[in-house]
Amino acid sequence: MIGGHDKKRVASRIGEAQMRILAMLVMTLKGTPFFFAGDEIGMTNVAIPPDRVQDVFEKLVPGYGLNRDPERSPMRWDGSRHGGFTSGEPWLPMGDDIGERNVARLQQDRRSLIWLFRSLIAFRKSRPALTAGEYCAMRSRDDILMFKRELRNDCLLIALNFSSQPRNLQLPGKAKLLISTALDCATEVIERQSILRGNEGVILEFGE
Repeated sequence: MIGGHDKKRVASRIGEAQMRILAMLVMTLKGTPFFFAGDEIGMTNVAIPPDRVQDVFEKLVPGYGLNRDPERSPMRWDGSRHGGFTSGEPWLPMGDDIGERNVARLQQDRRSLIWLFRSLIAFRKSRPALTAGEYCAMRSRDDILMFKRELRNDCLLIALNFSSQPRNLQLPGKAKLLISTALDCATEVIERQSILRGNEGVILEFGE
């Protein structure tokens, strides 16, 4: 479970670059992926003026960092004043970046975070190894987390660069690149090693 209405938004804690890594990690692990509404567009905490506070904790003991309103700001469906969420007045501010960070706008960019979520969801549904396969840990080094998901002949390797700098990726054999968190790579064959860009994750398929 990633994020929720009681914790600071993930994008506020780790930034959008690593949010893409986190999306690929959760979508390729065993179990049911769970994200909080707005994570798929990289929503961050919204500043809440004192006169707009709704959270009972903040009202009872203000100033102790217990306010949960910043992560509870409504979902932004478009760039209008109230984000397409309501025609009335929302119970919390919508945030200053609503014009740039909303579903309608990000849908127009095929390399945006929301398209990464869509691509990963579709890919997860299409591969038995991700929905019913075993998790196989691999040795991780140099800021790259690696593991495999396997089910019979379906074998996928996931490699995630948690550094903002490029890292050398060493593979146990020849593999085909299927998807990158950057959403800019055509399918290609990698011969045992490659370079992962900073904050890049990839899903690879082993061939013969």
